[in-house]
Amino acid sequence: MATESNPAPPPLSSALPPPRMSVGAAGWIRANLFSTWLSGLLTVTSGAVLVLALWYGLDWVLLDAEWTVVTTLGGQFIIGSYNSEQACPGQNCFWRPQAALLLVTLLLGMGWGVAAGGLAKRIALIAAIAIALLAFLPYSLDKMGLDVRLLLIANLPALLAGWALARYTALGTARWIVILSVAVFLITLVLLRGVPGVPGLQPVLVQNWGGLTLNLVLAVAGIVLSLPIGIALALGRRSNLPVVKSLCVTFIEVFRGVPLITLLFMSQHLLPLAFPQNFPVNPLFRAAVVITLFSAAYMAENIRGGLQALHPGQAEAARALGLPGWQTTLLISLPQAIRNVIPAIVGQFIGLFKDTSLVYIIGMVDIVRVGYRFVSGNTQYLDNAPEVFIFISLVFWVFTYGMSYVSRHIERQLGVGER
Repeated sequence: MATESNPAPPPLSSALPPPRMSVGAAGWIRANLFSTWLSGLLTVTSGAVLVLALWYGLDWVLLDAEWTVVTTLGGQFIIGSYNSEQACPGQNCFWRPQAALLLVTLLLGMGWGVAAGGLAKRIALIAAIAIALLAFLPYSLDKMGLDVRLLLIANLPALLAGWALARYTALGTARWIVILSVAVFLITLVLLRGVPGVPGLQPVLVQNWGGLTLNLVLAVAGIVLSLPIGIALALGRRSNLPVVKSLCVTFIEVFRGVPLITLLFMSQHLLPLAFPQNFPVNPLFRAAVVITLFSAAYMAENIRGGLQALHPGQAEAARALGLPGWQTTLLISLPQAIRNVIPAIVGQFIGLFKDTSLVYIIGMVDIVRVGYRFVSGNTQYLDNAPEVFIFISLVFWVFTYGMSYVSRHIERQLGVGER
């Protein structure tokens, strides 16, 4: 009971609100940026450095940089000298990579239809819209013809066609997406390489392939092939068979112990010795083999780390249930190991994509080499090298960030690090 010396507390409805500096944006700033004097000092110092960097960086980007060198190169960033008169005499070959791009957009649309929105929808729409917007670049028709612009715009209806195929036909399953993805990759190689005797598909030597297309072909081949090879090597290294284990350990340690640029250089001179004298071993094949095997060695160690992190009680429980060893590995151990090392696997894929720029050592002209050759071969653009390589860096960042973004989404879906 309340007394005069000890009055009753006020009702809850009349309680005072929390201080303004502890809630909302002000509360977040105080808790995260100025919680202590050291945190505040670091915040002020970092902010000053950021402001100076933006001030001078934006001043150069907007006022001093000459970005016309990027527009001058134009499509060479994408396909190199593929459509030049030397590579494709007497005809226009530019429609062939464009047709391959339409097939890729069709696949993205099918992925959107199968996944029914979410991440697949965002990726498909961003890719198709970005490609279509390239058709509206302020080029003259002699530099980007009307046919090229129409093919770029056609990626939008191709995306919708893929979505409709996945939603309203029997092709709308993950299994068919995988099968068609392999088919599209093979068709892309046929379109780029050409077929002798077929009108409009005059063969183009792989030495004339270049630009971002070359990087993407090598990266896709390396990513798709290095994962299963790496899994096989990881399982072989854990095998109880001495010969198998010794061979896998030797392969992994040799490829991990030699720089990729050295392996590419050796492939130029040593790999042809393993084939008959008249056997056509082109630079693209050599680069794809070396990059795939190099990445598979690192992938094997990532997978092996995931397998070793599993509790041995799971394998013991599987054996107690009567499961044979191969079922225990394929159905219990391996899926969990791959799930646990998704960040490491994606990191390896990102490194593989960036390593494709090293193929210049065997005479191939990727997107980095395109920029270097143009700047070094045209003296009037020597001062514009920073603009060229900043643009190339931005291109690589877009693809690598996209891979990282997809990885984070998959990790959240699978609960990696949560359970």
